[in-house]
Amino acid sequence: MAEPRTSDRESSDRDRPGATPTEAAAPDVPMSVLPAATTTGIWLTGARDPRRGYIATSPVREAAASGFDILADQLPPVPLTAHQSEGRWGVDAIGRAVGLLTELHVDRTSYGWRLTASAGKDERLEDSALIEAFDAISEYGGSRPGQVQISLPGPWSLVTALSLSSGARVLGDYGARRDVVQAYAFGIAAFTDRIASLGMQPTVRLVESRLNPVLTGTWPTVSGWASLPAISETQVWAALESTLRHLPPTVLTLPDLDSLHLQGKEIPAAEAVRRTGARSVSVPLASLRPHSWEQLAILAEAGLGTWIHLPAAAGVRSDAVNHWCERIRTPWSRIGMGVASLREFGIIAGPELPLTYPPLLEDQPGIGPEHNRGTMTIAAGLRRALEEIE
Repeated sequence: MAEPRTSDRESSDRDRPGATPTEAAAPDVPMSVLPAATTTGIWLTGARDPRRGYIATSPVREAAASGFDILADQLPPVPLTAHQSEGRWGVDAIGRAVGLLTELHVDRTSYGWRLTASAGKDERLEDSALIEAFDAISEYGGSRPGQVQISLPGPWSLVTALSLSSGARVLGDYGARRDVVQAYAFGIAAFTDRIASLGMQPTVRLVESRLNPVLTGTWPTVSGWASLPAISETQVWAALESTLRHLPPTVLTLPDLDSLHLQGKEIPAAEAVRRTGARSVSVPLASLRPHSWEQLAILAEAGLGTWIHLPAAAGVRSDAVNHWCERIRTPWSRIGMGVASLREFGIIAGPELPLTYPPLLEDQPGIGPEHNRGTMTIAAGLRRALEEIE
């Protein structure tokens, strides 16, 4: 949130030992996310059988091995799989995000995630799994230097998913949402610093899918019978800007590029993105209509990195590269943009980060190593095709 204390904490943080956001901007680290092909993540579904206890090859290690094997040098996301404790701590994206909060504790209840005064069993297990994840990343990814991408929910998507210990939504409490945004930014920064210490160049993909209900006051209360008041534009933009300022190169992922209608005025998507301070933006191909392509062109001409997210099933057919290439080139040319500029597009493929609990991936056929391999093949092939357009 824009919240004045953000800058105070940032200033004091410059003096603390260890990595800081300014270190992430060292001269030898890229300042932007290079256009490339990537997937949204490597997901291994299904709970660990509690009767088996810890197994020799854990889901975290399996995810790391699969991720770096399948994605090779194509800008892989770092597999960060949350630990399941009898089904309470899910492998959904919110479960991954809350494990990165600094100095805040969380637990899962019947109505979702809530802030607590101290760490519980589930949180301690997640901390242990995070250590295991770093060991696996070091083992399987150490031989793959270069940029690696970490996909996580955006700060406002996280805020909407959390409740106070009383059960009230964090979104409705100014101080609580400020603390969550700050703790999340510092937690991601610390996480990416550890990735950098392994010899890789971390980049972040923040999936911010709930800005519209936050800004328009349509996010429901816990009961669902009412909605929480809208958060002011100033607070929303400033929270995103503050978060992005703490992080290494980041792609801000939005559900669409439709205009925002706030208090009787229309804010074009390109203007809204500019206010967040984002340097790169991603949007699903399926959501782009003629006016959306125009907004994307405005962002590209302003120097922002542009990424296109293919549908989840794009990798089903291995011969679909030409199809997706035309799906991008035709509307891009129709609005008067030169096809050579398509070389600057990044490509993201695979199912979006699941924000539900339990994750809605278990019922989808084909989600596994072979599906991910096909998805990556399409993404990488499309990137090559865009680079070769004359």
